[in-house]
Amino acid sequence: MRVGDYLVVSEPQRSLVLQVYDERYLDVEGIEEEIAREEVLSASAPGVTSDPTELTTISTLIRDMRILLCKARGTISDGRLTPRANWMPSRTSSAVKRLMIEDLAGAVAPLGVRDIRLGTVDGESAFAIPAEALDGRITVITGRKESGKSHLAKILLRGLMANEAYSVIFDLNDEYGTVGMREDGSDAGDGRKVKVLRPGRELKFSLASVGLRPITSLLSHSLEMPGTSLREFVKIWEQLDNRDELSLASLESAIQQWRCNEFVRDALFARYNTIASCGLFTDSPHQQFDLQDFFSLNRSGGALVVSLSGVSPLNRKMVVELILSKLVELLERRKIPPVFLFAEEAHLYLRDTYWEDLITRMRHFGVFTVFVTNQPDAIDQKIYRQVDNIFLYNFSSDSDLNLVAQASMADSDTVRAIVRTLPPRMCLLLGYAVRNLPVVVGVDPIDAPASGLTRRFFREPLARAAAEPASQTYGS
Repeated sequence: MRVGDYLVVSEPQRSLVLQVYDERYLDVEGIEEEIAREEVLSASAPGVTSDPTELTTISTLIRDMRILLCKARGTISDGRLTPRANWMPSRTSSAVKRLMIEDLAGAVAPLGVRDIRLGTVDGESAFAIPAEALDGRITVITGRKESGKSHLAKILLRGLMANEAYSVIFDLNDEYGTVGMREDGSDAGDGRKVKVLRPGRELKFSLASVGLRPITSLLSHSLEMPGTSLREFVKIWEQLDNRDELSLASLESAIQQWRCNEFVRDALFARYNTIASCGLFTDSPHQQFDLQDFFSLNRSGGALVVSLSGVSPLNRKMVVELILSKLVELLERRKIPPVFLFAEEAHLYLRDTYWEDLITRMRHFGVFTVFVTNQPDAIDQKIYRQVDNIFLYNFSSDSDLNLVAQASMADSDTVRAIVRTLPPRMCLLLGYAVRNLPVVVGVDPIDAPASGLTRRFFREPLARAAAEPASQTYGS
């Protein structure tokens, strides 16, 4: 048995499901004295090996006995698992054996039929979660750096694409652009569904295609335009829109000619100059990107990767503000299907009020968020209380573990004990996707080109570098 495995304690009419969360040696009174006595005797008389009564064998068995500390997860009766665990089995007549995850899954009703394979459980059995477990749900993937968070996110993303779902990814480290490719560079099957956009290059908007609502949201939240100036901007916009003259050039001309307070005009010009110089807007119909077109042109699902690597913090916030505002507008009008949103290190580009929007208002419209972060404390506790699924990698910090444990349906003892023992590429899955039965999963490798790797100074192995003569020495 290992920490995280399941046991079943069976009686004729029902069985109790237990999960191992810790193990320790059997603490028998006087066992430490017995161990010390045997060690002293062994050291003082190494030639004495006769033990006709086999007391040493019995002593060894007792010294090696372990206690498995378990938590009750439910009762199996008539082949179905219920969360009720308000009884205790007999110590003498019940039978204890290991319960495999595959058998445990057979005792609960399935959540869906569109499987996304994650890896293996119980050492060798394949494990998958239904794509429906992410639909309409809030998911968090967290763990310390280089534990495998983005790796798992790519597996989920591929699974969603395979099931013809739509995803938008805010990519901070250029990790997702190759998610549709194999390691050798060939198409993995859904490569044509992946579209990578870089702000200022492939990702440019026209004022007309964005619309007034996302623009005012951008001005108000990202550029902090005062309310008085914003009202004047709306009047200018509506006048240009009525004349079908919306463009950067006409907007600049209209601001110059607009009759208003001088301070208001200065505020309008300051924001206009920011919009005009950021590279995110264009008047050319051939350069502009229309978000609705992405959905209409990809009838069998797809992934829209917004590369935020190398983008200034202000432009990053502007891009996120525009895309999220436009998504909600299109969803409200039923112009596009629901979307899965992958947000890497969202605290770097999402304003505080958007956290609650994503888990309440936007979720009802059809934006289902997957947060990926190595800083669980960056996510507000109010959000954790509404999270449905948590993929938890290794953590050693008590404060981080306590924070996540409070948000999960599992008890804090289980979370702390299991997570501390997790090696890389293994995670603890909590929440709706596993019917609140914590499962330790060994995540599969992914056949995709390496991306998002840390750039290092020492690239060559030491032995190889020493064998080659140095052609130049810094500082010589």
